[in-house]
Amino acid sequence: MSSNFLRDHAESLKAFADETQRRAAAAPSDFFLQLAAKNQAAAALSVSRQAALSEAEEIGELVDVRLIGPRANGSIPLDSFLDTIGPLTKAWKLAAHRLRYGHDAIRGAASDVVNALNFKLAGLAPGSTHVFITGNASPDLTGDSLLQATLNQTFRLLNSSQADFYDAVDAVGGRSAHQLSEFMKGLDKAGLAVQFSWNSSEGLRRWEGKPDEITRVRALLDTINEPEKYSETLEGSVAGITDTGRLALRTVEGKVLVRFPLKLTEQVQKLRIRSHAKIIVETSKYWDSVEKKDVFKRHLISVE
Repeated sequence: MSSNFLRDHAESLKAFADETQRRAAAAPSDFFLQLAAKNQAAAALSVSRQAALSEAEEIGELVDVRLIGPRANGSIPLDSFLDTIGPLTKAWKLAAHRLRYGHDAIRGAASDVVNALNFKLAGLAPGSTHVFITGNASPDLTGDSLLQATLNQTFRLLNSSQADFYDAVDAVGGRSAHQLSEFMKGLDKAGLAVQFSWNSSEGLRRWEGKPDEITRVRALLDTINEPEKYSETLEGSVAGITDTGRLALRTVEGKVLVRFPLKLTEQVQKLRIRSHAKIIVETSKYWDSVEKKDVFKRHLISVE
């Protein structure tokens, strides 16, 4: 059901409940009327909460997390819950910091990043340990939604293959990737699987965290070593700019892809296709222990 239908239904139930409450207030000794008023108020509140969740899902602000396993039968030991959801939310915040500023947070994510995401535990649902988490999908001054960008890159990493793994890791940053690894360890320790779903602007995103898939992603994450980092000045012709935060520059050595943080979106948007550009980038050199080769990833620092 749509959020509009649920919202209208909740308002109707509340009006009905308010009328019953007025009658109950005038007849305090009427047990059944008091009970009816209480039940009607609870029903109106329940539908109102359903409407809020439905609206959050429609605008891309709802993440549906389902923990699955013999110990997740509607409840879960608190330590197990903290060992899983705690690292997951830290991973999101650290990824958001890197996406906004182009570098990993020194400690925790900046307060403006945490406030922009505005993660909340929005509710529980029947079944396994079924958790609803909401955030703030509103765009910032550049027109980008930090929440949307963060979740897009997180789902991309979780579903990545060996071929695009290092690019996905570089997008969220090493600290976020480490917290995702801790999240996987928490699942293993608790004997849990997990299902994620998120209704993005581009359609439904899912990750089926079954035991073999958790093992696969953990194995990839465990191959990450701290990359060698250094600054470079690149010059060339602008070959492309994407809304996913990529600038393509055609240099004398070939085409180079550079990821730019959200805070530099305005600078990048001033560039024109086929125009000459001079940029400063931070280059990260990863060692791919599976393919036995260096992998280079570049982040924009500034446009000269």
